[in-house]
Amino acid sequence: MPSRMRLVGYRPDPPVGDAFTVTGFAGAGFPEQATLRDLVTPAQPYLAGTGMVRGEQQRRHSYWLRYLRRRGGPTGPKRVCVDLLVRFTTFDYVPADVGAGPASSRQAALASFPCWGVADLSVSPHAVTAGRNPFNKFNEVGSLVFTARLEAGHGTMPAVRVGYRVHHERTTVDGVPLTPEHDEVGSFLVHSDGLFEVADRSLETRTHFLVTPVDAGVHDRPSVPPADARRPGGARPVWHATGLTAAPAEPAAPRLTPYADDTVVVTGFDGLDGPQTLTVRDAAGEQRTAMLDPAAPEPGALLLAYRADRGPGRAGHVRLLLAFRFTMHRFLVAPPGVDRGTAHRPPGDDAHVDAYYGDDPTADREAWPVLWHRGRRHTGLRQVALLVSGADGGPGPQAVRNSTGSWTRLVLTPDWEPGGDDHPPRLRIGWHASHQDDTGAVEGRLAFDVDSAGRPTLTPLDDESRRRFTVTG
Repeated sequence: MPSRMRLVGYRPDPPVGDAFTVTGFAGAGFPEQATLRDLVTPAQPYLAGTGMVRGEQQRRHSYWLRYLRRRGGPTGPKRVCVDLLVRFTTFDYVPADVGAGPASSRQAALASFPCWGVADLSVSPHAVTAGRNPFNKFNEVGSLVFTARLEAGHGTMPAVRVGYRVHHERTTVDGVPLTPEHDEVGSFLVHSDGLFEVADRSLETRTHFLVTPVDAGVHDRPSVPPADARRPGGARPVWHATGLTAAPAEPAAPRLTPYADDTVVVTGFDGLDGPQTLTVRDAAGEQRTAMLDPAAPEPGALLLAYRADRGPGRAGHVRLLLAFRFTMHRFLVAPPGVDRGTAHRPPGDDAHVDAYYGDDPTADREAWPVLWHRGRRHTGLRQVALLVSGADGGPGPQAVRNSTGSWTRLVLTPDWEPGGDDHPPRLRIGWHASHQDDTGAVEGRLAFDVDSAGRPTLTPLDDESRRRFTVTG
């Protein structure tokens, strides 16, 4: 790869931990401008120097990465256990706007070169066990350090190689050696199609690291027509709302989906959709209808761990790993006079009725502005599900563990809080848990939201929820 193509934005994190430290990094990625020869190997000679810029498509990805060392083999007690999050965004490259003339023929030829890049790559420790990270049972002294570099040679596109270096010092207690000194190096690959994998199929890396997709999925690198290249002023317009209310119709009830084994019963849900339309107002008092855009879904997911300990002097605990999945959609603001369910077609016209935008087959939805509210883009939710992880066949660690021997029941119930002038409709999840050997049931609530950067979050709202739930993603 030409030397001018470099990783940008790389920032090492400060070490986390006491005797055993973990050092991650943040912000790494591809440059937003590059030539085609930097992105495609080999590139056609007459196209190699064509400038490429970041386009409008993007997708977020997150993986749960666990580093685990055991004493005395794969079934021995944990020595050091570190939980990490690997997060990044993939985006498309499009030809730079070169204007009219002979160069426009290059734009047409570039439709067969689908180029994607990686941005905002970070590897960071994530505490999931009693707030401690790393979990260091034998008080080992050592370190785990992650680095990143850009490299070619993986298909036709460059990738980011995430390297790691592990050092464990010898641990001796009362003259008895408990753990040996150990050094190890290895790496992972982050591809621009969303894949995060162990590099070179290293047996040692696969033995001590577990990769679990949280909000991730390998996607195609679709070619982008030249007309869709990003141009100055060519972005979709924005409509800033100062107030909004949800449509009076109640969202459809979700499907209750139980999971049951010998001692655990979990009642989750799926098929939940949020409000499809909103009534919005701007600073001038103009009122419009905002409608969910089903054509631009942004899939997302979080892992939610529920843990219940039996208390002092009582052995055993319950741990349930739940997958919270959803798709986010932007809202588009319809022109004045256009409303869902309003007829605008001439008599006798049997055009297909659009379930989301009403029955106007001539509406130019490509020109509708995107809804922003209180300084951020408001998103709607569809296909929300909260189920036991792995119920859909996905990979990952064991989802249900109950070493108490007594039965446990957990019920999860969604509800929507109506929107107002200062906030959009909000998804809240109530939970109710009961354990056979406890005197009474416990309950609490969780809040789903999207932060100012557009990243989905799930937050416990009370002390009991904070004590029992941990969110990963």
